[in-house]
Amino acid sequence: MRAAEGLFAHPGRWARPWRLALILAAAFPGSALAQLDFPPPALPQTHFTPYADADYEHNSNLFALSDLVPAPEGRDGPTRSDTVFRARVGFDAGYNWGQQELFANAEGRRFTYDNFSDLDHDEYLVHGGLKWKIDSLLDGLIDYSRERSMVSFLQYNETEFASTQLFIQVQSIATASINLQVTPEWRLQSLGKINDLDSPRPGFLDLALREDSIHEGLRYVGFANLSAGLDGEFLYGHFTSAESVLTPSYHQTTVELAADYALSGLSTFHGAIGYTNRDQGQAGSLSGVTGLLSYQRDLTGKTAITLKLSRAINTYITYADSEIDTAAEFDVTWKATEKIRVDLGYVWQHSAIAATDIDGVLTPSRVDRLQTPTLSVRYQALDWLLVKPYAQYQTRASTNDIYTFNGTLYGIDLEVRWPLL
Repeated sequence: MRAAEGLFAHPGRWARPWRLALILAAAFPGSALAQLDFPPPALPQTHFTPYADADYEHNSNLFALSDLVPAPEGRDGPTRSDTVFRARVGFDAGYNWGQQELFANAEGRRFTYDNFSDLDHDEYLVHGGLKWKIDSLLDGLIDYSRERSMVSFLQYNETEFASTQLFIQVQSIATASINLQVTPEWRLQSLGKINDLDSPRPGFLDLALREDSIHEGLRYVGFANLSAGLDGEFLYGHFTSAESVLTPSYHQTTVELAADYALSGLSTFHGAIGYTNRDQGQAGSLSGVTGLLSYQRDLTGKTAITLKLSRAINTYITYADSEIDTAAEFDVTWKATEKIRVDLGYVWQHSAIAATDIDGVLTPSRVDRLQTPTLSVRYQALDWLLVKPYAQYQTRASTNDIYTFNGTLYGIDLEVRWPLL
Protein backbone atom coordinates (compact mmCIF):
# COMPACT_ATOMS: atom_id res chain seq x y z
CA MET A 1 0.00 0.00 0.00
CA ARG A 2 1.14 3.53 -0.67
CA ALA A 3 0.55 4.55 2.95
CA ALA A 4 2.65 1.72 4.32
CA GLU A 5 5.44 2.29 1.82
CA GLY A 6 5.64 5.98 2.69
CA LEU A 7 6.56 5.25 6.29
CA PHE A 8 9.93 3.92 5.14
CA ALA A 9 10.45 6.22 2.16
CA HIS A 10 12.87 8.42 4.16
CA PRO A 11 14.47 6.09 6.73
CA GLY A 12 16.86 8.74 8.10
CA ARG A 13 14.02 11.14 8.78
CA TRP A 14 11.99 8.58 10.75
CA ALA A 15 14.87 6.85 12.59
CA ARG A 16 16.20 9.91 14.43
CA PRO A 17 13.31 10.27 16.98
CA TRP A 18 13.41 6.58 17.86
CA ARG A 19 17.22 6.60 18.25
CA LEU A 20 16.95 9.68 20.47
CA ALA A 21 14.39 7.92 22.65
CA LEU A 22 16.71 4.96 23.23
CA ILE A 23 19.70 7.20 23.98
CA LEU A 24 17.73 9.20 26.54
CA ALA A 25 16.44 6.05 28.19
CA ALA A 26 19.93 4.61 28.50
CA ALA A 27 21.23 7.90 29.93
CA PHE A 28 19.00 7.52 33.01
CA PRO A 29 19.76 4.10 34.52
CA GLY A 30 17.80 4.97 37.63
CA SER A 31 14.61 5.55 35.67
CA ALA A 32 11.87 3.07 34.81
CA LEU A 33 14.19 1.47 32.22
CA ALA A 34 16.22 -0.19 35.00
CA GLN A 35 13.14 -1.07 37.02
CA LEU A 36 10.95 -2.91 34.54
CA ASP A 37 8.55 -5.15 36.38
CA PHE A 38 6.36 -7.26 34.11
CA PRO A 39 3.09 -8.21 35.82
CA PRO A 40 1.71 -11.74 35.51
CA PRO A 41 -0.23 -12.25 32.28
CA ALA A 42 -3.91 -11.34 32.50
CA LEU A 43 -6.75 -13.30 30.94
CA PRO A 44 -7.61 -11.84 27.52
CA GLN A 45 -10.84 -9.91 27.15
CA THR A 46 -12.80 -9.71 23.91
CA HIS A 47 -15.70 -7.57 22.76
CA PHE A 48 -17.60 -7.62 19.48
CA THR A 49 -20.53 -5.27 18.85
CA PRO A 50 -22.34 -5.22 15.49
CA TYR A 51 -24.54 -2.22 14.76
CA ALA A 52 -26.99 -0.86 12.20
CA ASP A 53 -28.01 2.73 11.62
CA ALA A 54 -30.77 4.41 9.59
CA ASP A 55 -30.93 8.18 9.05
CA TYR A 56 -33.57 10.19 7.17
CA GLU A 57 -32.57 13.81 6.51
CA HIS A 58 -33.96 16.80 4.61
CA ASN A 59 -31.59 19.52 3.35
CA SER A 60 -33.00 22.81 2.02
CA ASN A 61 -29.78 23.66 0.12
CA LEU A 62 -28.10 20.36 -0.70
CA PHE A 63 -25.40 21.85 -2.95
CA ALA A 64 -24.62 24.88 -0.71
CA LEU A 65 -25.54 27.21 -3.59
CA SER A 66 -25.68 30.99 -3.63
CA ASP A 67 -28.94 32.73 -4.54
CA LEU A 68 -27.06 33.95 -7.64
CA VAL A 69 -26.91 30.40 -8.98
CA PRO A 70 -29.92 28.84 -10.74
CA ALA A 71 -31.37 25.79 -9.04
CA PRO A 72 -30.19 22.54 -10.66
CA GLU A 73 -32.67 20.19 -12.31
CA GLY A 74 -33.93 17.42 -10.07
CA ARG A 75 -36.33 14.57 -10.69
CA ASP A 76 -39.28 16.87 -9.91
CA GLY A 77 -37.87 19.96 -11.65
CA PRO A 78 -35.48 22.75 -10.59
CA THR A 79 -34.83 22.61 -6.85
CA ARG A 80 -32.14 23.21 -4.25
CA SER A 81 -33.51 20.81 -1.65
CA ASP A 82 -33.50 17.06 -1.30
CA THR A 83 -34.14 14.30 1.18
CA VAL A 84 -31.57 11.58 1.66
CA PHE A 85 -31.82 8.18 3.31
CA ARG A 86 -28.57 6.84 4.84
CA ALA A 87 -28.14 3.24 5.93
CA ARG A 88 -25.08 2.01 7.79
CA VAL A 89 -24.02 -1.42 9.07
CA GLY A 90 -20.78 -2.36 10.78
CA PHE A 91 -19.08 -3.63 13.91
CA ASP A 92 -16.72 -2.58 16.69
CA ALA A 93 -14.33 -5.19 18.06
CA GLY A 94 -11.49 -5.38 20.53
CA TYR A 95 -9.11 -7.88 22.08
CA ASN A 96 -7.29 -6.99 25.31
CA TRP A 97 -4.57 -8.96 27.02
CA GLY A 98 -2.60 -7.43 29.82
CA GLN A 99 -1.71 -3.87 28.84
CA GLN A 100 -2.09 -4.48 25.11
CA GLU A 101 -5.23 -3.76 23.09
CA LEU A 102 -6.13 -4.68 19.53
CA PHE A 103 -9.12 -2.81 18.09
CA ALA A 104 -11.03 -2.83 14.80
CA ASN A 105 -14.00 -1.10 13.23
CA ALA A 106 -15.57 -1.66 9.81
CA GLU A 107 -18.75 -0.34 8.26
CA GLY A 108 -20.57 -0.02 4.95
CA ARG A 109 -22.91 2.83 4.02
CA ARG A 110 -25.61 3.38 1.42
CA PHE A 111 -26.92 6.84 0.41
CA THR A 112 -30.18 7.23 -1.52
CA TYR A 113 -31.51 10.63 -2.70
CA ASP A 114 -35.13 11.46 -3.58
CA ASN A 115 -34.66 14.29 -6.13
CA PHE A 116 -31.07 13.80 -7.30
CA SER A 117 -30.81 10.04 -7.76
CA ASP A 118 -27.53 10.50 -9.68
CA LEU A 119 -25.96 11.07 -6.25
CA ASP A 120 -26.86 7.59 -4.97
CA HIS A 121 -23.66 5.88 -3.86
CA ASP A 122 -21.94 3.53 -1.45
CA GLU A 123 -19.21 4.29 1.09
CA TYR A 124 -17.08 2.25 3.47
CA LEU A 125 -14.70 2.59 6.41
CA VAL A 126 -12.11 0.15 7.74
CA HIS A 127 -10.10 1.08 10.81
CA GLY A 128 -7.88 -0.89 13.14
CA GLY A 129 -4.77 -0.81 15.23
CA LEU A 130 -2.84 -1.74 18.32
CA LYS A 131 -2.38 0.15 21.59
CA TRP A 132 0.67 -1.26 23.29
CA LYS A 133 2.44 -0.69 26.59
CA ILE A 134 5.55 -2.03 28.35
CA ASP A 135 5.25 -1.44 32.08
CA SER A 136 5.30 2.32 32.76
CA LEU A 137 8.28 2.98 30.50
CA LEU A 138 7.07 2.68 26.92
CA ASP A 139 3.71 2.89 25.23
CA GLY A 140 2.44 3.72 21.79
CA LEU A 141 -0.05 3.22 19.00
CA ILE A 142 -0.15 1.68 15.54
CA ASP A 143 -3.25 2.81 13.65
CA TYR A 144 -4.53 2.53 10.08
CA SER A 145 -7.78 3.64 8.46
CA ARG A 146 -9.13 3.70 4.91
CA GLU A 147 -12.36 5.46 3.98
CA ARG A 148 -14.36 5.90 0.79
CA SER A 149 -16.73 8.90 0.92
CA MET A 150 -18.39 11.61 -1.14
CA VAL A 151 -16.62 14.95 -1.58
CA SER A 152 -18.61 17.61 0.27
CA PHE A 153 -20.45 20.17 -1.89
CA LEU A 154 -19.16 22.87 0.46
CA GLN A 155 -15.78 22.46 -1.22
CA TYR A 156 -16.66 23.04 -4.88
CA ASN A 157 -19.92 24.95 -5.26
CA GLU A 158 -18.97 27.35 -8.05
CA THR A 159 -21.42 28.54 -10.71
CA GLU A 160 -20.18 26.28 -13.49
CA PHE A 161 -20.43 23.25 -11.22
CA ALA A 162 -23.96 23.84 -9.91
CA SER A 163 -25.18 20.39 -10.89
CA THR A 164 -25.71 16.91 -9.49
CA GLN A 165 -22.07 15.92 -9.86
CA LEU A 166 -20.89 13.10 -7.64
CA PHE A 167 -17.21 12.86 -6.72
CA ILE A 168 -15.90 9.99 -4.60
CA GLN A 169 -12.69 10.29 -2.61
CA VAL A 170 -10.58 7.62 -0.91
CA GLN A 171 -8.39 8.50 2.07
CA SER A 172 -5.82 6.32 3.83
CA ILE A 173 -4.21 7.41 7.10
CA ALA A 174 -1.39 5.47 8.79
CA THR A 175 -0.12 6.49 12.23
CA ALA A 176 2.61 5.14 14.49
CA SER A 177 3.63 6.57 17.85
CA ILE A 178 6.00 5.77 20.68
CA ASN A 179 6.14 7.47 24.08
CA LEU A 180 9.05 7.13 26.49
CA GLN A 181 8.88 7.92 30.22
CA VAL A 182 12.49 9.14 30.47
CA THR A 183 12.19 9.91 34.21
CA PRO A 184 9.17 10.09 36.54
CA GLU A 185 8.89 13.78 35.62
CA TRP A 186 9.76 13.83 31.90
CA ARG A 187 8.01 12.14 28.98
CA LEU A 188 9.14 12.07 25.34
CA GLN A 189 6.42 11.66 22.67
CA SER A 190 6.99 10.80 18.99
CA LEU A 191 4.33 10.32 16.32
CA GLY A 192 4.58 9.73 12.58
CA LYS A 193 1.63 10.09 10.24
CA ILE A 194 0.94 9.52 6.54
CA ASN A 195 -2.16 11.02 4.92
CA ASP A 196 -2.85 9.73 1.40
CA LEU A 197 -5.92 11.26 -0.29
CA ASP A 198 -7.29 10.69 -3.79
CA SER A 199 -9.96 13.38 -4.09
CA PRO A 200 -11.18 14.29 -7.60
CA ARG A 201 -12.65 17.74 -8.24
CA PRO A 202 -14.22 19.43 -11.26
CA GLY A 203 -11.36 20.01 -13.67
CA PHE A 204 -8.99 17.77 -11.67
CA LEU A 205 -10.41 14.28 -11.97
CA ASP A 206 -7.19 12.62 -10.77
CA LEU A 207 -6.32 15.11 -8.02
CA ALA A 208 -4.34 13.52 -5.18
CA LEU A 209 -2.67 14.80 -2.03
CA ARG A 210 0.05 13.10 0.01
CA GLU A 211 1.26 14.40 3.39
CA ASP A 212 3.99 12.91 5.59
CA SER A 213 4.44 14.38 9.05
CA ILE A 214 6.31 13.75 12.26
CA HIS A 215 5.36 15.21 15.63
CA GLU A 216 7.79 15.43 18.55
CA GLY A 217 6.83 16.45 22.09
CA LEU A 218 8.59 16.80 25.42
CA ARG A 219 6.35 16.89 28.51
CA TYR A 220 6.99 17.66 32.16
CA VAL A 221 4.52 15.65 34.26
CA GLY A 222 5.90 16.34 37.73
CA PHE A 223 2.93 18.50 38.79
CA ALA A 224 -0.32 16.98 40.00
CA ASN A 225 -3.08 17.22 37.34
CA LEU A 226 -0.81 19.23 35.02
CA SER A 227 1.50 18.39 32.15
CA ALA A 228 3.28 20.99 30.03
CA GLY A 229 6.01 21.10 27.43
CA LEU A 230 7.17 21.86 23.92
CA ASP A 231 5.84 20.39 20.67
CA GLY A 232 7.20 20.46 17.14
CA GLU A 233 5.68 19.18 13.91
CA PHE A 234 7.34 18.83 10.52
CA LEU A 235 5.12 18.15 7.52
CA TYR A 236 5.83 17.57 3.84
CA GLY A 237 2.99 17.53 1.32
CA HIS A 238 2.53 17.50 -2.42
CA PHE A 239 -0.30 17.43 -4.96
CA THR A 240 -0.42 15.42 -8.16
CA SER A 241 -2.71 15.74 -11.19
CA ALA A 242 -1.94 14.89 -14.80
CA GLU A 243 -4.67 17.26 -15.97
CA SER A 244 -3.09 20.49 -14.73
CA VAL A 245 0.06 22.09 -13.40
CA LEU A 246 -0.22 22.34 -9.62
CA THR A 247 1.98 23.64 -6.84
CA PRO A 248 4.33 20.64 -6.65
CA SER A 249 5.02 20.50 -2.92
CA TYR A 250 5.14 22.36 0.39
CA HIS A 251 6.96 22.11 3.70
CA GLN A 252 5.30 23.13 6.94
CA THR A 253 6.88 23.57 10.38
CA THR A 254 5.02 24.20 13.63
CA VAL A 255 6.53 24.90 17.05
CA GLU A 256 4.28 25.44 20.06
CA LEU A 257 3.97 25.38 23.83
CA ALA A 258 1.35 22.94 25.09
CA ALA A 259 -0.32 22.19 28.41
CA ASP A 260 -3.03 19.90 29.80
CA TYR A 261 -4.80 20.39 33.12
CA ALA A 262 -7.55 18.48 34.92
CA LEU A 263 -9.24 19.45 38.19
CA SER A 264 -11.06 16.82 40.25
CA GLY A 265 -13.07 15.60 37.27
CA LEU A 266 -14.96 18.90 37.12
CA SER A 267 -12.97 20.68 34.43
CA THR A 268 -10.28 19.94 31.87
CA PHE A 269 -8.09 22.28 29.84
CA HIS A 270 -5.90 21.71 26.81
CA GLY A 271 -3.89 24.50 25.28
CA ALA A 272 -1.28 24.80 22.54
CA ILE A 273 0.01 28.10 21.18
CA GLY A 274 2.85 28.57 18.72
CA TYR A 275 3.91 29.55 15.23
CA THR A 276 3.50 27.83 11.85
CA ASN A 277 5.35 28.46 8.62
CA ARG A 278 4.44 26.88 5.27
CA ASP A 279 6.93 27.17 2.40
CA GLN A 280 5.23 26.60 -0.98
CA GLY A 281 8.22 27.16 -3.26
CA GLN A 282 7.39 29.45 -6.17
CA ALA A 283 3.93 30.02 -4.71
CA GLY A 284 5.52 31.81 -1.75
CA SER A 285 5.21 31.19 1.96
CA LEU A 286 2.47 31.52 4.53
CA SER A 287 3.01 31.88 8.27
CA GLY A 288 1.37 33.06 11.46
CA VAL A 289 0.38 32.33 15.04
CA THR A 290 -1.49 29.03 15.38
CA GLY A 291 -2.86 26.97 18.23
CA LEU A 292 -5.78 25.37 20.01
CA LEU A 293 -7.50 26.11 23.32
CA SER A 294 -10.11 23.75 24.70
CA TYR A 295 -11.93 24.06 28.03
CA GLN A 296 -14.60 21.75 29.43
CA ARG A 297 -16.51 22.37 32.66
CA ASP A 298 -19.20 20.40 34.47
CA LEU A 299 -21.53 23.10 35.81
CA THR A 300 -23.81 20.62 37.58
CA GLY A 301 -24.29 16.88 37.68
CA LYS A 302 -26.41 17.18 34.53
CA THR A 303 -24.98 20.15 32.63
CA ALA A 304 -21.57 20.65 31.00
CA ILE A 305 -20.10 23.25 28.66
CA THR A 306 -17.20 23.07 26.19
CA LEU A 307 -15.38 26.00 24.61
CA LYS A 308 -12.83 25.65 21.79
CA LEU A 309 -10.72 28.25 19.98
CA SER A 310 -8.34 27.35 17.16
CA ARG A 311 -6.21 28.84 14.40
CA ALA A 312 -4.42 26.70 11.81
CA ILE A 313 -2.89 26.73 8.35
CA ASN A 314 -4.74 24.10 6.33
CA THR A 315 -4.90 22.87 2.75
CA TYR A 316 -7.62 24.03 0.36
CA ILE A 317 -7.72 20.87 -1.72
CA THR A 318 -10.03 22.07 -4.52
CA TYR A 319 -7.43 24.55 -5.81
CA ALA A 320 -4.34 22.85 -4.37
CA ASP A 321 -3.62 25.86 -2.19
CA SER A 322 -3.54 27.01 1.43
CA GLU A 323 -5.98 28.69 3.78
CA ILE A 324 -5.85 30.07 7.31
CA ASP A 325 -8.79 28.88 9.41
CA THR A 326 -9.79 30.56 12.66
CA ALA A 327 -12.65 28.92 14.55
CA ALA A 328 -14.64 29.21 17.76
CA GLU A 329 -16.97 26.52 19.08
CA PHE A 330 -19.35 26.50 22.04
CA ASP A 331 -21.29 23.42 23.17
CA VAL A 332 -23.76 22.77 25.98
CA THR A 333 -24.78 19.28 27.09
CA TRP A 334 -27.77 18.69 29.35
CA LYS A 335 -28.56 15.23 30.68
CA ALA A 336 -32.25 15.67 31.30
CA THR A 337 -32.75 12.09 32.51
CA GLU A 338 -30.80 8.86 32.52
CA LYS A 339 -32.08 8.20 29.00
CA ILE A 340 -32.31 11.69 27.45
CA ARG A 341 -29.44 14.01 26.57
CA VAL A 342 -29.75 17.37 24.79
CA ASP A 343 -26.79 18.86 22.88
CA LEU A 344 -26.73 22.47 21.72
CA GLY A 345 -23.77 23.77 19.71
CA TYR A 346 -22.50 26.72 17.72
CA VAL A 347 -19.45 26.94 15.42
CA TRP A 348 -18.04 30.09 13.83
CA GLN A 349 -15.24 29.77 11.29
CA HIS A 350 -13.25 32.44 9.45
CA SER A 351 -11.32 31.16 6.41
CA ALA A 352 -8.80 33.27 4.49
CA ILE A 353 -8.14 31.48 1.18
CA ALA A 354 -5.14 32.47 -0.92
CA ALA A 355 -5.27 33.36 -4.62
CA THR A 356 -4.34 30.63 -7.13
CA ASP A 357 -2.97 30.57 -10.66
CA ILE A 358 -3.48 27.20 -12.34
CA ASP A 359 -2.69 26.93 -16.06
CA GLY A 360 -3.03 30.70 -16.39
CA VAL A 361 -6.47 30.76 -14.75
CA LEU A 362 -6.39 33.19 -11.82
CA THR A 363 -8.69 32.61 -8.86
CA PRO A 364 -8.65 35.65 -6.56
CA SER A 365 -8.24 35.35 -2.81
CA ARG A 366 -11.34 35.46 -0.66
CA VAL A 367 -12.54 35.39 2.94
CA ASP A 368 -15.40 33.16 4.09
CA ARG A 369 -17.31 33.28 7.37
CA LEU A 370 -19.28 30.15 8.15
CA GLN A 371 -21.72 29.85 11.07
CA THR A 372 -23.33 26.58 12.15
CA PRO A 373 -25.76 26.29 15.09
CA THR A 374 -26.93 22.74 15.87
CA LEU A 375 -29.43 21.03 18.16
CA SER A 376 -29.81 17.31 18.83
CA VAL A 377 -31.59 15.08 21.33
CA ARG A 378 -30.27 11.61 22.19
CA TYR A 379 -32.92 9.24 23.54
CA GLN A 380 -31.73 5.82 24.71
CA ALA A 381 -35.12 4.20 24.23
CA LEU A 382 -33.80 0.71 24.96
CA ASP A 383 -30.43 -0.73 25.90
CA TRP A 384 -29.91 -1.57 22.22
CA LEU A 385 -31.82 1.32 20.56
CA LEU A 386 -30.77 4.98 20.29
CA VAL A 387 -33.12 7.59 18.78
CA LYS A 388 -31.59 10.91 17.75
CA PRO A 389 -33.62 13.76 16.16
CA TYR A 390 -31.46 16.72 15.12
CA ALA A 391 -31.48 20.06 13.28
CA GLN A 392 -28.79 22.34 11.87
CA TYR A 393 -28.57 25.73 10.17
CA GLN A 394 -25.63 26.84 8.03
CA THR A 395 -24.89 30.29 6.67
CA ARG A 396 -21.74 31.44 4.90
CA ALA A 397 -20.86 35.02 3.97
CA SER A 398 -18.00 35.48 1.50
CA THR A 399 -16.13 38.38 -0.10
CA ASN A 400 -16.95 36.55 -3.35
CA ASP A 401 -20.76 36.53 -3.48
CA ILE A 402 -20.83 33.28 -5.44
CA TYR A 403 -19.76 31.44 -2.28
CA THR A 404 -22.43 32.99 -0.04
CA PHE A 405 -25.24 30.61 0.92
CA ASN A 406 -27.55 29.47 3.70
CA GLY A 407 -29.46 26.29 4.34
CA THR A 408 -31.29 24.21 6.90
CA LEU A 409 -31.19 20.49 7.50
CA TYR A 410 -33.08 18.30 9.93
CA GLY A 411 -33.59 14.60 10.37
CA ILE A 412 -33.87 11.61 12.65
CA ASP A 413 -31.29 8.90 13.26
CA LEU A 414 -31.98 5.40 14.62
CA GLU A 415 -29.09 3.24 15.81
CA VAL A 416 -29.23 -0.37 16.95
CA ARG A 417 -26.30 -2.11 18.70
CA TRP A 418 -25.99 -5.74 19.79
CA PRO A 419 -23.11 -6.39 22.22
CA LEU A 420 -22.48 -10.08 21.49
CA LEU A 421 -19.27 -10.35 23.54
